[in-house]
Amino acid sequence: MMDQITNYLQEQFSAMIELTEKIINVDSPSNDIAGIQKVADILSAKMREIGMQTRQRDSGKQGMVLIGELPGEKELQPVILLGHMDTVFPKGTVKQRPFKIEGDQMTGPGIFDMKPGLVIGLFAIQALVKLKLNRRPIKMIIVSDEEKLHLDSNTYDIITDECRGGVYGFNLEGTKSDPSHVGTHNRGGMIVDVIVHGRAAHSGAEPEKGRSAIIELAHQIIKLSALSDLQAGIHVNCGMIKGGTSENIIPDRATTSLGVRFRTNQQRDRLLERIKLIVATPTIPDTTTTVKVRTKIDSMEETPAVNELFAELNQVAQQVGYGKLQAVGGGGASDAGIMAARDVPTIDALGVVGDGAHSKEERASAKSLLKRSSLIANFIAQRG
Repeated sequence: MMDQITNYLQEQFSAMIELTEKIINVDSPSNDIAGIQKVADILSAKMREIGMQTRQRDSGKQGMVLIGELPGEKELQPVILLGHMDTVFPKGTVKQRPFKIEGDQMTGPGIFDMKPGLVIGLFAIQALVKLKLNRRPIKMIIVSDEEKLHLDSNTYDIITDECRGGVYGFNLEGTKSDPSHVGTHNRGGMIVDVIVHGRAAHSGAEPEKGRSAIIELAHQIIKLSALSDLQAGIHVNCGMIKGGTSENIIPDRATTSLGVRFRTNQQRDRLLERIKLIVATPTIPDTTTTVKVRTKIDSMEETPAVNELFAELNQVAQQVGYGKLQAVGGGGASDAGIMAARDVPTIDALGVVGDGAHSKEERASAKSLLKRSSLIANFIAQRG
């Protein structure tokens, strides 16, 4: 069975490169609905060719979520494969630097983060279908606004809904540089808007009537930043400030947007409570503050179920000649956390091996398309 899958995928290698080139050469920043739809159409056609049923769910302002489902034995829970089709690069980037392959190195916008991961997942499914090795249903969830952290959309809720009941999941983000690395934990993140309401007044004629929202916010920022505890994996970053309309008007409104990182979802909940407690006790009298969580991604916690899944994947990797795996984690948030928080044991970073995400130097190993796809297909075939 192991040789069957590897041999089959080797025969498909040029087709894997061809599909990678096709989707890389479509500009698809998160806010380009036409580009996103074009990539979704290419992926949908491939899914249907394999024998998957496809549908799209509207996620609001930022487009849609593409769902592909491969039927299996009805009593078995599905395997979930997760990824995203959007990139950080603006429209016109493909024209400047389209897909290119030289030796083992592939370049182009989104080549590491993370379009080839979708190719890896699709060809793993194709191998299972063609070799008649799949018993379990497989569901592939591909979102269109991961690079925007699902701002102004309901993608988070769609992933939550679609992954529910999964037996385990693989997130198809890339692995930086080292092919032995796969992800078992990641910090979560959220963007929190803190909005202070004061009272406007002329700063020369009647300053005593004013209540400065900016001064109140300044007091709050000191306290909010002090919530950071890097050793515990908590960081609260006051990344943006807005306020005031003129130098001679006491400002009646000021806002900061907090970038918050946390290691566990319990930490997140405690942080939100502490943020609300800080803003509920103003330093400047007669000011009020509201707190709004604009978007969030759950932390991916290294649970016993995740560790067990990693141990099984590591065993299969060595059996098929991939080599020993290493469980790693990162500071960046990932959609894998949404699945892990819904009791779907998940391994992250099973996409291409590469480097340079979000930069002109982005690159990925062509061979990793084959090796990672073979690893996923072999694991699903053996574990079910």
